[in-house]
Amino acid sequence: MRTPAGGGTALLDWTVRYAVPLLSAVGLALYGVLRLAYVLFYSQLRATPQEIGYGYAEILSSQLVGTIELVLVVTLVFLVVGLAGRGLRRLGASVTGRRARRTPVRRLVLRCALAGLAAVLVLLPIMAWLAGTEARNGRTIRNLHLARTVRIPVLAVQAVPAALAWSVMTPQGLQNLMDRRCLLYLGQAAGTTVFYDVQSRESLRVPSAQVIVSLLNTDGVPHGC
Repeated sequence: MRTPAGGGTALLDWTVRYAVPLLSAVGLALYGVLRLAYVLFYSQLRATPQEIGYGYAEILSSQLVGTIELVLVVTLVFLVVGLAGRGLRRLGASVTGRRARRTPVRRLVLRCALAGLAAVLVLLPIMAWLAGTEARNGRTIRNLHLARTVRIPVLAVQAVPAALAWSVMTPQGLQNLMDRRCLLYLGQAAGTTVFYDVQSRESLRVPSAQVIVSLLNTDGVPHGC
């Protein structure tokens, strides 16, 4: 694929013909992977992304831009490694007297961008599934990051130990929530708060206006859950 040699009209035509469809396809792919990642995380906790407040509009507005930034960061890492390898090959060629194979910088950047996109598309659902497994076993999850040392946000998910009680008299037919010690707070949307009980392996949906939630600063639910 070549860019036009000159002319503003030709450049505009090239952009409309190639760049816009390509960016649209990349955006759709990233949205699909984000959606899959949320489903893989919350399905293990017997909930859906919509119940937590992550519908189509929320994912596009709050997560898609961050995912594109993540692709750029991974691409930059690959590019630095590629340029370093290119420099080492040239150095080795100068020592041995051989002619080094040259890779155009533009081609190297394109390869790194494709590799960065592929890495995010593959790793994001895997990370979400692994985090969901940890949450199902009672571990605290507060957002996913690229690495424990590099705090680059990847996915805005949560499963936080919580203590809760009714703000009014316990509704008839519902168990007293204060008796539950193994609850994880998942989120809320449309006036409903969603929890996951690690002990009973069930999800709970209660009216947000009738419940008091206290999030606990712990690494997970109590032992024995």
